[in-house]
Amino acid sequence: MRKVLIVEDDRFISAIFSLFLKDLGFEIIGRCKTGEEALQQSRSRNPDIVLMDIHLEGDVDGIEAAEKIQREYEIPVIFVSGDTSSEVVERAVISNSYGYLVKPITKKELGITMELAYYRHKADLDQKRREQSFRDYISKAPIAIVIVQKGMIRYLNNLALNLFKTHYMEDMIGANLTDFVDEEWVAKAEKVFKDENSEEIQPFYMVIKTFHQKRVKVFVHASRISFYGSSAFQLMLVEVSGYMAQIDELKKWREAALSGMGAILLINNLFEVVDYNKTFSDYVSPAFDMRGHSVFTLRPWMKFDKGALANIFNNKEKDSNVELSIETNSHFLKCCGLVLRDRDGQPEEMIVVINEAVEK
Repeated sequence: MRKVLIVEDDRFISAIFSLFLKDLGFEIIGRCKTGEEALQQSRSRNPDIVLMDIHLEGDVDGIEAAEKIQREYEIPVIFVSGDTSSEVVERAVISNSYGYLVKPITKKELGITMELAYYRHKADLDQKRREQSFRDYISKAPIAIVIVQKGMIRYLNNLALNLFKTHYMEDMIGANLTDFVDEEWVAKAEKVFKDENSEEIQPFYMVIKTFHQKRVKVFVHASRISFYGSSAFQLMLVEVSGYMAQIDELKKWREAALSGMGAILLINNLFEVVDYNKTFSDYVSPAFDMRGHSVFTLRPWMKFDKGALANIFNNKEKDSNVELSIETNSHFLKCCGLVLRDRDGQPEEMIVVINEAVEK
């Protein structure tokens, strides 16, 4: 049996409503005259439906009370009033009530409205719970998720916020996704999200920018979903910056191994020798193990242009291949330097490969 709270300051009308509702099979759990009492009894008795007059005694009218009851206690409210003025009706509509009955009303009319309100509210609660479950699932998902609707970012989960290097969703919500896509990849992103009729979206690679404009390489799995009743895209982003950096470095090592005369030297960004092979050592003929020593302390066995070497490690450009020369006691060496960068794109080490050796 569904429980009803009647809020009506006219005792005679309140009694009629009580008779109607009892005949219809409802349980009357309370009757009150003011908005303040309605709030109190809604909190303490938790009715299934509130039947609310609009013009009540006290400082809180029926519409104001209904808004608080529906917002704070999730109880549906049906208005009953003899006032049909546009101002009152507009306020009632904005309050998201579940019905508006104009006095005098019949028992049948009341019964139909009560049933419709009850089941509509139940459906609303079910939808709200599903949406909350969906939001909880996304928020706790072990992958960065971004929802994009009409090109705009509508939602991000916690891992996505971490990926974009911000703690505040307000920094991202409402912005165009392309504002956070590297310029070279904007056309690719726009093409993917332009075709709203495509049934399947192939995973793709893209470079995004964080909130502070740092480039991050990601692999994107995109799918079409419904978000608040409208078509949207759900993007699952996997950062692959470290993986791609490793691939790039492997390519450079391969290039170093297959190019030149096979003489290889590895130095770090502190200009210290990390390693070298025997072929390189044969050209330099050092009297000791050079590993751990600064290349600038290895004269006369090996002479670098200090300024040129410093410029190489200060180079922020994407091109990591540079030319440089080394002078030894016996040769002039024309070399290619392959700069190895860390996952943040900063120069970390350099492979020096001899391309040509000219005897003195």
